[in-house]
Amino acid sequence: MQKQFISAILILALLLFPLSVLAQKQNAAPADNKDVLNRMSKELGLNDAQKSKVEAIFNTERKKVEAVFDEERKKLQLIQEQTRTSLQTVLTPEQMDKLDKKMREKNSKNNTQKK
Repeated sequence: MQKQFISAILILALLLFPLSVLAQKQNAAPADNKDVLNRMSKELGLNDAQKSKVEAIFNTERKKVEAVFDEERKKLQLIQEQTRTSLQTVLTPEQMDKLDKKMREKNSKNNTQKK
């Protein structure tokens, strides 16, 4: 039973990790784009017209990337829900409660470390 519990935690942790990475990347994207634009402008000697066009290209690209991340996040959430449903067929309600508590603690700890 201990091995099942550890396996369940590992599975859920692996499923949650990509979501946290995606969230971090999305939060950092706007600042990164400005930095890239400024660096490109200096290194390539962009004029104002070029700079505004490059910025528009970056904005379009950012929207496309966000759409992909949103779609992938939805897919990952569906997998997590399916995994949880599968675990509920194997674990007792008490074990599920313990697993939920462990996952909340892990998420809380991860959110605290990110700040």
